[in-house]
Amino acid sequence: EALAKEVLDTLNTKPSNYAPIYADDLSLKEKIETIATKIYGADGVNFTPAATRQLAKIEDMGFKNLPV
Repeated sequence: EALAKEVLDTLNTKPSNYAPIYADDLSLKEKIETIATKIYGADGVNFTPAATRQLAKIEDMGFKNLPV
């Protein structure tokens, strides 16, 4: 219980440095490319035609703005 109170106190009193690395309105491909380059240091991402179709289908279903 003491630990829970300490955690809550920290959450309520300490500022957060969190900042997302991509905007919610980017396409899924752009979100994946951002993660690959900014977090993993990739030069880029090559999507297979099947992956591109699947990502387009996911976006068409209305899931574009979900986090990756």
